[in-house]
Order: sequence, then C-alpha cells, then structure tokens
Amino acid sequence: MTFTFNNKQVYYEVHGQGKPLIILNGIMMSTKSWAQFIEPFTQFNQLILVDFLDQGQSEKVTQQYDHSLQVDVVIALLEHLNLGKVNVYGVSYGGQIALQVALKRPDLIDKMCLFNTSDETSYWLSEVGHAWNKATHDGEAYYLTTIPIIYSPKFFNENREWMENRKKILVDVFSNQDFIDSMVRLTKSSEPYNVSDQVHKIKHETLIVGCEYDFVTPYYQQELLHEKLENSNLVFVPDSGHALMYEKPTLFVSLVLGFINNNKTEFTL
Repeated sequence: MTFTFNNKQVYYEVHGQGKPLIILNGIMMSTKSWAQFIEPFTQFNQLILVDFLDQGQSEKVTQQYDHSLQVDVVIALLEHLNLGKVNVYGVSYGGQIALQVALKRPDLIDKMCLFNTSDETSYWLSEVGHAWNKATHDGEAYYLTTIPIIYSPKFFNENREWMENRKKILVDVFSNQDFIDSMVRLTKSSEPYNVSDQVHKIKHETLIVGCEYDFVTPYYQQELLHEKLENSNLVFVPDSGHALMYEKPTLFVSLVLGFINNNKTEFTL
C-alpha cells in the first residue's frame, strides 16, 4: 500500500490485528528486511512496516534533506492510519527518527523500543558516514566499507557461508547508482542530527537496548540515552553487533514483544 506525502508515494504494509506496533528501519533496511519477523510480531499485535523516503519501495528524493523529512513521514502515516497511540520500534536510524517523533508528537506514541540508538550523530559516526560515501564508486568497496562493521566479529566469522551469499546479493545492489544516490542522501541526512539536549522531555515508557560489539552506535551511547530518559529501561546484550535482529533473532523478538505487551508496571515485592 502507499499514501501520498508531499507529492511523494510512501510505501507501507499492515499485518495482523491487536495492539499496533510500527517498525522504523535502519538506514540500509526496508520493509523486506522484516519478512521473517512478520509471523511472531503478528501473533498478538498489528504490525506496521514502512519504507522511509529514499528507502525500499517508497519514492526517491532528488534534493538533500535532514531527519525532519522522515519524522514528518512517520507522523503523516500514523495520522493516515488513525490508530490512536502506537508502540514504536526503531533501530539505529529508525530509533533516531522515533525519538524525534516522540518529541514532536508525543500524543501518537504509547511505548518505545530503541535498539542501537543514539541521541546525536557523534564525530565517530559522522566519519564512518564519510567513509561510506567515499566508497560509492564501486559496489564491492561499498560492501566492504559498510557491512562487516554491522556484525560482531564472531558472528561474521562463524557464518561465513551466509555472509558470502549476502555479499553476492549486496554487491549487486550496491552497484545500482539509484540505490547509492539514495544511501548518500540518507547518510547525509543524519549529519546534523542532535537531540541530546531535548530527549529529557520524553516521558514515554522506553526500552533501550545496546550491544557489546556495536561499532556503529557503541553501547556507551545507549547508557547516555538511558540516563536522560526518565522512564527508560536499559538492556545490554553481550556477544552481538549492530544487527541484533539477525545475530540473535529469538532474543530480539522476545525483548520487543515482552516489553510492549506487558501491561503491568508496578509490582509489590
């Protein structure tokens, strides 16, 4: 399905019934990235998937933009669906967008799950983004610059056959100029991102998850975010990289569904 936002078509999917959960993609992801998770996420919940502009099956944007564009896309989609408050899961880029939606339209959100998310684009991450954009001349160079650091070294080494198959697919994708142009715009859209002095205003119940071998948004950034969010819980996952959903899918599903579907928050001990 699509809806129109600023004369652009935004692609989204709605699956199942129940308490709504919207997933906000990481920067290289799309609605297709969540195919294997549709079944568990729709057992008790209505699942909403969306491609940001410049992602997946949504339209491309020809001019440079910042996060505010994608924030407004999410708000427009939630208003279009008219579901009242929804639960939000955001990973990395998607988690950053989720934080800004919560700041701009807190009335649209019930609970938030923020995985591998920071409240600013650090100098480190900015330089990582510059490296990505310098490697866009060649599909294999872009793969080697972007993909290995997403996974923990142990997972990467132990799943060599799977990674080699992924490499064949992704090098072809990364050789597509339209895709690369979109990735450059998406990456640049994160450069000015900084809500570090605003996130304390967010009062939603929030689960923050960070991983031991996340080299993109290191765990200390989730610790800092947890300190600023009054109603947040922090989980540290050992032996995983930035792509927790692929490295530890059962744990990933359990954390998200357990958090958003638990209605009891006060316990007498």
